[in-house]
Amino acid sequence: MTDAPRPPRKRLSRPAHWALDSLGAALFATGTVGLFVPYMPTTVFWIGAVMCFLKTRPHAVRPLLRTPIIGPAIRWYLRWRPFGGSRRRGNRSRKP
Repeated sequence: MTDAPRPPRKRLSRPAHWALDSLGAALFATGTVGLFVPYMPTTVFWIGAVMCFLKTRPHAVRPLLRTPIIGPAIRWYLRWRPFGGSRRRGNRSRKP
């Protein structure tokens, strides 16, 4: 079984690109403030920033994913099934 080639991605318009960049930067900045303000979440804002930057600047996402504390949470969220993660495949034997 071979996978069919993916169709090329549709390019974003310039205003949409700027809007996603601006939103991603604002979410990243808000998450950074959360590092210093108690009881303010950081991971949620950085996940939003990663989702914006994946469309506009995929190379900018790598440093966020390599962050030792928050990186694994972001990777887990991106592998979640509704966002394109895949099911684990393998030999699963049922117990009688």
